[in-house]
Amino acid sequence: MKNSKLFFILIIIIAAILILLSIGRYGFRLEEFQAFIKNLGYLAPFIFIIFYSFAPTLFMPITPLSITAGVLFGPVAGTFYSVVGATLGASVTFLVSRYLLKDFVDKYSHNKILFIKRRVEKDGWKFIAISRITPIFPFNIQNYIFGLTEIKLSTFFITSLFSLIPGSFFYVYLGYTGSQAVKNPAGSLYQIIIAVILSLILFSIPYLIKKTSQIIARQGNKTSL
Repeated sequence: MKNSKLFFILIIIIAAILILLSIGRYGFRLEEFQAFIKNLGYLAPFIFIIFYSFAPTLFMPITPLSITAGVLFGPVAGTFYSVVGATLGASVTFLVSRYLLKDFVDKYSHNKILFIKRRVEKDGWKFIAISRITPIFPFNIQNYIFGLTEIKLSTFFITSLFSLIPGSFFYVYLGYTGSQAVKNPAGSLYQIIIAVILSLILFSIPYLIKKTSQIIARQGNKTSL
C-alpha cells in the first residue's frame, strides 16, 4: 500500500510540474491556452483531456476549460472531451483525498465535512448527482470531500460521468456560441437563442429539484399517516 501511495504521489507531482511549466510558458489567459491547444493538431483532444484531468486537483477553474472545448471542438465533441476530462479530474482528486488526506481528516473533521459524509452514507450516488447538477459547493472542493467518504470509486466515477453532462454541455455551448458570434455576428442569432434557453433551463434545475423533493416529502408524510 505504501509503494502504491508513493507511486501515486509521484504521478501527481510530475503532472503538476508539467502543467505549471505549461502555464508558466503560455500564461493564464484563455486566448493563449486556446491557441496552445489548437496548435497541437491531432494531439489537441488528448492533451486537452490530460490537462483537464489534473486541473481540479490543482484547484484550477474548470469552466474556462469547458468554454475552450466549445471554441475548439464544437458542441458535441467538446462536450465529450469536457465530460471525460472532468470525470477523470474528479476521480484523480477523489483518489488524492482518499489516499493522502482521509486518515488525517477523519481525526479532525469539520462539522460541514461530517454532514456531507453522513449525507453520502444515507443517499449515496443520488447526493453526488445532485451536487454535480446543482453545485452546492465548488466542483474542486466536492471531489476532495467525496474522497473522504466511504463511497466506492466506481460509483463516484459513473455518477460523475453522467451527472456532469448537463453543466458541461452548457458551458461548451457557450464557448461554441461565442466563437460563432465572433466569426459571423449576423448568422449566430440561432445559437444565441439556444444558449439563452439552455441558461434558463440550467438555472431552473435547482428550483425544480427542491420543489420535487418537497412534493415527495409531503406525499411520504401523507402515506405514513
